[in-house]
Amino acid sequence: MIKTSLFIATPDMPDVAYVHLFKAEIEENVRKAAQFGFDAVELLIGDPASFDCKRLEKALAASQIDLACINTGRMVSQFGLTLIHRDQNIRKRAFNKFQELVRICSRFGCALNIGLFRGGALEGRPIAYSKDLFVGIMKDACDYARPFGVTLNFEPTNRFEVNFIHTTDEGLEIIRRVDRPNLGLLLDLNHMYIEDTSIEESILKARDYVRHFHFSDSDRWPAGVSHGVIDFRAIMALLKRINYSGHLSEGLVPMENVEECARKTAAYLKELIASV
Repeated sequence: MIKTSLFIATPDMPDVAYVHLFKAEIEENVRKAAQFGFDAVELLIGDPASFDCKRLEKALAASQIDLACINTGRMVSQFGLTLIHRDQNIRKRAFNKFQELVRICSRFGCALNIGLFRGGALEGRPIAYSKDLFVGIMKDACDYARPFGVTLNFEPTNRFEVNFIHTTDEGLEIIRRVDRPNLGLLLDLNHMYIEDTSIEESILKARDYVRHFHFSDSDRWPAGVSHGVIDFRAIMALLKRINYSGHLSEGLVPMENVEECARKTAAYLKELIASV
């Protein structure tokens, strides 16, 4: 069954210009997500070495919602760590943090998302070199995560945020080359709108690999309150056609009434899931 998820973060997360994130204490974030009507949360975690798993476990149990996945974006924006990097020490530190994140995911039975945490293609080298490097890193990452029962979700990301692996086709190339059963695809509708010729065709191509969705419109506003051009009903019909059973995860753009926006988004997604 398709479920809904809300992005949340811990209070120490720096502000992000283009999105509002619920980043109060973990108990308040989880409680609000449940009150808004979401089934789960997608957590942008800070330093995994100091993260209090017991607090999160209690908060999830109290609100009776799930942890859909952990998002690794803060490893890049806050700590400057990426799996691909010219500096070997940074690569090593990034992989150590990745291992800590996997162990947390194993505790909660959730997936780990890898988007910008991959890093950019190295300057002065062909793109193929960085792709080969990333494939090798992801094989090691999957092999580490597999005994913990953790699935990794890789996210193709648009050209304005990173310098390679932008399209769904390129993401599928990575998935197939890594060839590990615990590596899936995270598709972001906004990135797909920018990079793919057809969102619908890309979803069909990825039907055997897609495990998670970021479900925002062409204008990056959340479904249900957006002003973009993506046909969410057509997308939902397609997801049901391919028997997708993961989460539709949503962040929020800056606006005065973010809580009202979150409620409207959750209600819209629930109606969409039920009616299409």
